[in-house]
Amino acid sequence: MGFRWPWTILLLGQQVAAHRCGKSEKTDAGGHSCGGRVDWLVQHEDLSKDEAGFRVAKEFPVECWRCGLNISSASSKSCSLQESTSDTLQLQQLQMMNCGKVQKASVQFQDVLAAKSDTWASSDQVKVWRQKSSLAGELCRESTVLLDHEEFKSAALVAMYAWSEVIMDGSQCCELLRPPYCLQAQWSWATLAVAILLGGSFLALISSLIAALTAKAPRPAARAAPRSPRPARAVPKPEPLGRTAEEIYQELLRSWMKDHSLRGLYGAAHFAESAASLFAQLYKRFGFQADNVRNQFDHLLSLWRSHCAMLADLDLEVEDEEELEEAVVNEKTLLHEALNSMHAELLEGFRAWRHRLSEELQEPLSRSSVTLCQVRWAQVPLGDWLDSESSPKHLAASLAMKHLAEVVTYLLVWGEAGNLRFMPEVIYFLTELTLGADGEPYQVEGPTSCCFLSRMIRPSYKVIFDEWYQSLEFKQVSTEDRASGVGPEEREKLPTFHTGYEAFLPPDAANYDDWNEFFANVGLLRRGMARLFESEHPKRFAVFQEFNLSKMLSSQKTKTHREVHSFWGVFASTHRIWLLHTLLFFTGLCVVAEEPKDDAETLAGHGIAVRFSGLGLLAPLHALMLMVARIYTSGPALRSSIRGIGCMCAHLSRGLLWLSPLVTYLAVRFSQGIDIDQQIIRYLLIAHGLVSVWALISLLFFANRTSDVPYQVRPRRLCRLQVVRYFFWFVVLAAKFLIAVVLFRAVFELILDLQLEPLGRATSRDVLIAWYSTVWTRDLLIWIWLWFSSFFIFCADTQLWFTVGCSLLGVAAFLSQRGCRVCHFALEDAVHELPWRFQEKVLRYAPSAKQAFAKTWNLVIHHMTKEQKINVRDSGELSYDYVMSEEPEPPVLFNRENCLERASKHYCYMSDTREWPVNKELQWRFLALSRGLGLPMPRPYRVPYVPTLTAVIPHFEEPILLQPEDLYSEAPGEARDLGHLIDYLRIKYMDEFKNLAQNFSVPGGVRNWSRYSPPQWKATCIWASMRLQTLWRTVAGICKYHDALLLLHELQGTCSGLLWHPEDTSDVFRCLVSMQLYSYSSSVQREQVNEMLERFPPNLKIAYIDHEDTDECAILHPQQRRRYYSCLIDRSCKKAKNSTSAFRLPLYRIELPGYPILSDGKADNQNHALPFSRGTITQCVDANQGAYFEQMLLLPNALGEFRWKAKRIVGFPEHITSDLGSVGDFAAGSETAFCTLLQRSYAVLGARMHYGHPDLMNKQYMMQQGGISKGTRTLNLSEDIFAGLDFVLRADGREICHKEYFHLSKGRDLGFNSVLKFFSKLSSGSGEQLLTRQMCRLGQLMSLPEVLTLYYAHAGYYLTQFLLSWVMPTVLFTWSLVLASDCDAHFAAFEPSCGRRPAPELMGRMLASIYTYALLVLVLLATALPLFMEEWLERSFKIAAQRLLKQVFTLSFLMFVFQAKIIGFYVVNELRYGGAKYISTGRSLPTERRPFIRPVPNKVDEYEGLYLDYAIQAFYDGLTLLIASIMVSGLGGMEPVNPYRGGLSALWACIGLTIISWLYAPFVFNPHQFARRHILEDRRVLCHFFWKNWGAGWIRWYEEYQLKPRTGLSISMLDFNFLVFFLGVSVWFAVVNHKVSMMQVIFSSQAYMKEVAAVTLLPPIFTSWISCFLVSQITRVVSSIRRRCCHAQGESTWDVLRPLVPFFAFLVVALEVFEALAALEILRRMQRWKDFLAGLILKYLLLEVTIFLAEGLMRSRCAKGCCGRERGLQALYFWILTNRMFRDMLTSSVILSPLLLLSLLNSGFRSCCQTLDLHEFLIYRSTGHRARRRACFGDRVPERLVGRRA
Repeated sequence: MGFRWPWTILLLGQQVAAHRCGKSEKTDAGGHSCGGRVDWLVQHEDLSKDEAGFRVAKEFPVECWRCGLNISSASSKSCSLQESTSDTLQLQQLQMMNCGKVQKASVQFQDVLAAKSDTWASSDQVKVWRQKSSLAGELCRESTVLLDHEEFKSAALVAMYAWSEVIMDGSQCCELLRPPYCLQAQWSWATLAVAILLGGSFLALISSLIAALTAKAPRPAARAAPRSPRPARAVPKPEPLGRTAEEIYQELLRSWMKDHSLRGLYGAAHFAESAASLFAQLYKRFGFQADNVRNQFDHLLSLWRSHCAMLADLDLEVEDEEELEEAVVNEKTLLHEALNSMHAELLEGFRAWRHRLSEELQEPLSRSSVTLCQVRWAQVPLGDWLDSESSPKHLAASLAMKHLAEVVTYLLVWGEAGNLRFMPEVIYFLTELTLGADGEPYQVEGPTSCCFLSRMIRPSYKVIFDEWYQSLEFKQVSTEDRASGVGPEEREKLPTFHTGYEAFLPPDAANYDDWNEFFANVGLLRRGMARLFESEHPKRFAVFQEFNLSKMLSSQKTKTHREVHSFWGVFASTHRIWLLHTLLFFTGLCVVAEEPKDDAETLAGHGIAVRFSGLGLLAPLHALMLMVARIYTSGPALRSSIRGIGCMCAHLSRGLLWLSPLVTYLAVRFSQGIDIDQQIIRYLLIAHGLVSVWALISLLFFANRTSDVPYQVRPRRLCRLQVVRYFFWFVVLAAKFLIAVVLFRAVFELILDLQLEPLGRATSRDVLIAWYSTVWTRDLLIWIWLWFSSFFIFCADTQLWFTVGCSLLGVAAFLSQRGCRVCHFALEDAVHELPWRFQEKVLRYAPSAKQAFAKTWNLVIHHMTKEQKINVRDSGELSYDYVMSEEPEPPVLFNRENCLERASKHYCYMSDTREWPVNKELQWRFLALSRGLGLPMPRPYRVPYVPTLTAVIPHFEEPILLQPEDLYSEAPGEARDLGHLIDYLRIKYMDEFKNLAQNFSVPGGVRNWSRYSPPQWKATCIWASMRLQTLWRTVAGICKYHDALLLLHELQGTCSGLLWHPEDTSDVFRCLVSMQLYSYSSSVQREQVNEMLERFPPNLKIAYIDHEDTDECAILHPQQRRRYYSCLIDRSCKKAKNSTSAFRLPLYRIELPGYPILSDGKADNQNHALPFSRGTITQCVDANQGAYFEQMLLLPNALGEFRWKAKRIVGFPEHITSDLGSVGDFAAGSETAFCTLLQRSYAVLGARMHYGHPDLMNKQYMMQQGGISKGTRTLNLSEDIFAGLDFVLRADGREICHKEYFHLSKGRDLGFNSVLKFFSKLSSGSGEQLLTRQMCRLGQLMSLPEVLTLYYAHAGYYLTQFLLSWVMPTVLFTWSLVLASDCDAHFAAFEPSCGRRPAPELMGRMLASIYTYALLVLVLLATALPLFMEEWLERSFKIAAQRLLKQVFTLSFLMFVFQAKIIGFYVVNELRYGGAKYISTGRSLPTERRPFIRPVPNKVDEYEGLYLDYAIQAFYDGLTLLIASIMVSGLGGMEPVNPYRGGLSALWACIGLTIISWLYAPFVFNPHQFARRHILEDRRVLCHFFWKNWGAGWIRWYEEYQLKPRTGLSISMLDFNFLVFFLGVSVWFAVVNHKVSMMQVIFSSQAYMKEVAAVTLLPPIFTSWISCFLVSQITRVVSSIRRRCCHAQGESTWDVLRPLVPFFAFLVVALEVFEALAALEILRRMQRWKDFLAGLILKYLLLEVTIFLAEGLMRSRCAKGCCGRERGLQALYFWILTNRMFRDMLTSSVILSPLLLLSLLNSGFRSCCQTLDLHEFLIYRSTGHRARRRACFGDRVPERLVGRRA
């Protein structure tokens, strides 16, 4: 389609009839037509058509130029004048542009020819260059003549011909007067390659979408063991009840009337008899377990007692303090009123569900009488104990019995349910069936044990187990072995998942939430169990037992939400957030965009109003994506339930609303195109604006649908807080937007200066004539990438602004809690006010408040002394003195000090007259108590009217009590060389250790650990355990509730019928430790448990899971041959006979429906223990927490939070104590900020959730939502937060608040690895959390500010860390891309367009204006401001500044940058591949050095170490970032031509920090990393890793952790991440493709130029792959020969080929490098170094894409089967291994080499200063101890001497 002059002349002769050009003046040959003359010259003078046409054009008069060129212009489709180019000035500019390019090209040809030694051109090419220069120059001179004759159009056409046809060989046409000026004249294979790259990536995304929507869930594999046809109908063998109903009745009656505190209340005997007889009859009739009956009876009494206490407390509510002594509790009807209150709260959810079911069935279920299979029990007689104010006594008695029956039945069903407790509506369903049952409940002869469990509970459990798991394997363990302890290898293994379920449950697999919503949705339930509800109500209990639940509860019938691991799953939950960001982003673009200078109708429209009207198109686009995401995530059960006319109308109305902006926008643009009246266009714009705003508002603020409200209740919103939340986010987003406009402006100016025409400024005709042009495609892709990277960064920094905003809001909320009295807070002496405030708020019921406080304070100091926080002398100074006077004299601590005295003492280091304790923790405790008492707090409950509290402590493998060998070991090894744990603890807690050892008598001093006696070691172990994260410390702290309650009863207790034991608080408080592995514990651990039970109060209970083997598979489960029991022990339990392991017989032993640990552990551990909890309030405590006695005294106040609002989760702050070392301080600082200031802000913003500790919650309402955590494996890895999510989702007045007057302590991980393991677990759990129905539905139901806070405070924080971690790589890629696309000095004239200034200068200007030190300040504020502000508020500005500076000088920024990288990796990896699992981090002090790499003991070819821990997550990317920064410098990013180099220092500081962190942070914080002996050993083992056994260790690691099968090629390729990566590759390909195409034109006559150009754009894999193929064929022959001649029958071809991997790694990479360099040789010879580097980068990117796809192929099913590495893909796999091994060799060498150098420097420094180790000081902030300093000499002493010394 090129422009050819012979065709122009022929057209002149053939098509122009009205105009004859006349006769030639020079010759008559050829006649009077142009065409005839051309033909004559071709035939007679042997000229080509081009040469003949040029000669004729010169011979004919000027009119023939115009005539021929006009005809050519009209007929040509490629190079022609545009219709808009008609102005004389434009034509002159076009002529000057083309002829100017001709002149520059001719000069550059001459320059190249002048330097013959530097050119690669052949003689033919040189000849062509000369001909082109001469011919084009002559044409431009003719064009100038035409200009003189004012033939402007002809002149322009001649100039265009000179450039496009002569110089560019018809490949390019410069016909535009705006960028890109020149376009490709025709299609080329290079343009097609770019289209294939982009189109293929988008096609991959669409294919993945279609496949995911149409694919079916994998079916579980067939089981090996035979299944019974109907396991649900298996009839248990008749087993006589272990105890008679009468025995149960007598025991229960005795437990109430003899032992319980309710026995003293009026009418207790009648209620006790009724309740005991009801429990006994239900046990007899329904076959509930005896221990379950006993346990739930005690549970009922504790609930009853709590409600009695709360109702009695209401009588003490007086307005005047003087009336307090006269307040009397009416205990006469207290039991009856408490029963009604308990029924109302405990069964609120049940009654609401039953009401909905009654309306659906149109049956009066709520008004029907309780039949319970005609059970008869003792009724409460009429009397004064009944509340008869609202109804007659006989009706009150009847209603009370109904309430009692419903409560008892519900508790018994709940107690038997096991894993079904996660599904509260299932419990409601079974309770309703039980309450309405009539006749014989079971078709068995005689009463049987566990009948309810086997017939009603276990069938549902089997459905759960079969849905997820295939089998359960375990090892038979004898009773004797269990008594001595069971090792980890003998425990049950995790159940075996179905095939394809290993990483995560498939989207169509049902889980707890699906089954629960099936029962919660009464419509679905009625349709799904039609046969059941067609039966009469009394018969349904028996009919249900006949159902095949496996079919009835299948995922196709119950699945409501699909947890899809992809972008769409995340988008469904967070679409409002992305819509808001997209709206703000494009608004910013419209603000910075300028109007084009001409009046042409561009794609974006003409005028500001039209430009902004394009924002309305976001509504239909977003609605389309939302619809796809909704379809993606909706389960089949939900789809089937939302059909009908109403749903269709709703969908239609939403569709019309969302499409209306598109219709009105098209109307506006069409009106502009036909030049209609402006008034009409104005009205159309107003209409478009209205519908667009309404559509966007509907998507942002009203995104929910009926299906998003599963429990028929919507969350309520407080108006006053909504104003604060909207204002907060308005300020945050406004600040973000204003700063972002600066970025947008800089990018927009960069685009204009680079001469990249914005797509919005292009006309439709521009697109039609340019869409296939390589130049236009390159510019378009660069334009897209620039704005894509801007949008990426725009989304990434929201988290930073949110954190800064929360810090300021947290301070405001802190001051608001104190009445906004800022001056009073700053100047008050809180410690001086402590006695008065404590008396007023805590001891308000004490007869003598001053005496009571003195006694209380002395007991507080006594507890501190027992904890070794202070010595005896200091305790006397801090205590009240009873000797000096009758009224106790307060200690000096409470003397008043004014603010000046405190400031001078604190800041000027003046003497302290207040006897302030030296211990830092005591200082915090005094200040925390003083500040907390200054906050508003509820009125305390008066003893004995205190609700019952249970603190639940889940325990897995955490240490219980440290042993001497944990603290000190004489055995030679690393522990001895590097130091003992006890030495570190002694240095950290020097004063406390002195208090401990002040009475020790040890030969050689208290540091002579080897001479300690057993009692001294015992005391030392307890002391150390109380300072580390042990279960002993947690239990010891929580059991202080017991001491506090006893003291409060002694000081202010009152006589009451609610009896209180003077030494036992078991009815009021229980410490429940759920030890999941107690039955597998060692004898030492059991002794430690027994010691805990004996040492601590009787409130301590231990729950654990026990088992016994059985052969009743048909009754239990075909894959389970064990019965599992939930057991409880306490100090009253007797030890088992003939047991040497101190194993105690359980108090309760309740059989479970099956293997209980179906989740990741903690949720099931809590769930099995929850039936053993007591009372209405539960506190969740982790096994790494502790408590303080003075804080425990505030328990009655904390419980008062539930006085007026029972539906609450009340959160409290935690004091982080694990600040040992630098990493420990970093983690402690982050946790401190999160647990205090940030949670305070989240509570105000309406998005604080439950985080597991130390929250108080009303257990009755938690039971109604499935417990205190969720238990679906993988999906609920972060199990605690789902309690808060479900709590908010169920709404109905529920509230989560945060109070700060009550504190618990908490320990955090202390080591670098343990901290990052903890965050990897949180990140994986957050990734799964984003996919859950809770996040999806709250994302629609909550208001927009609450959704934003919920996202950025929880899962969004982790996802944003991924965005932030990739900001620097994105900047470097964009920087290098712009530099590579810049015009090179060589042959610059052939570039279609060049920037107005050099690209280094333009990029330097843009980056310097954005990435300034202000950005560093913002990042610093975001990371440090929360902790700084909280430390300032709690302590002082000085302490806050000191802590911040300590963190900075100990390289905290390295830790946080690396932490963000790890978080981002794991959260995105989880969203793509799944695989989340619980990670045990270890919470001990990090004294052990983790090697760079080392072999795993007792395992062949298996290695571990720091390098393998983080190679995939960070090291590879760190090396890539390092190379990218070098490439930026090589491409000229810091050339002298760039005047903004100095302004880029902040950016380079960020880049350097990121590189150093990603490559070296784990080693910087690795204890004793630079010990010379160890680092030399690292080097030796690293060589073994690659070379020992021919690289078998590396190959095993690579196959297990990198090539691990996931889902095959599709999961690797068809992914949104892959699309983004492919976009970057496509952009780079387009840039290099343009450069190569230009070189192809320049060297058009060069031999094999097209082939060279093609090779330049191909990945450098051919020579390397051919070599690998040849090697594989040779080894195949060798293997065949060995099998025949050497009888190596078991040897495969791969066994021969695998040892060659380390050797060929270098050869293969060398071949790839050689192939890449050879392909780019032409660019090197031409000294186009930028293009040369750009080509190298492209080669690398294409190589990485190829390897990535090859790895995906190796993961595919084909590679597992017929085409595996042993068969067809052997050579490919060998090629992959060689490339990946070389990558690891290079990466490890880059990391280890500087470490070796630093080790030498460190050794040299220590030789000069033996008492100081800088690295140890950096990690521990201590110079070390004597043991460590002695060990240091081992670096300089020969190993044989070191061994002797050891």
